[in-house]
Amino acid sequence: MGAFAGLVLPGVLFAQMSSTAGPLQTLIGIEDQSKIFEILSLWSVLIIALVTSIMVWVGGRKMHGGIFGKVLTLFSVGMTLIFLSAATDIPWLQTTIGHLYLKMTHDLLFIAGFISMGFAASKLLDVIKGE
Repeated sequence: MGAFAGLVLPGVLFAQMSSTAGPLQTLIGIEDQSKIFEILSLWSVLIIALVTSIMVWVGGRKMHGGIFGKVLTLFSVGMTLIFLSAATDIPWLQTTIGHLYLKMTHDLLFIAGFISMGFAASKLLDVIKGE
């Protein structure tokens, strides 16, 4: 897979560049196209994170409470917080709000998400141990 990407990616990057373009234009073109890949990567992460968070929320709600329902709820809260943390990387959000506040918000949401999932794992471990 990596070898395939190593062969195809340069072809994609250089496909639209003419042979008369100078080295500076070539570098500008690569930078512009790398931004496209960066944006596609971000939106892919956001879409997958949203879908999986919703799936875990729905799974937790279908359990109608109980220990495993609580565990799934805590996991879904953590996943949602991490999703919101990743959403702070959206470019138009960064232009409207200062970078300092977004970085701080990103880190706090990330930490809170992992703490929530840590509590969920602890509860699951207690169930497995029979406590």
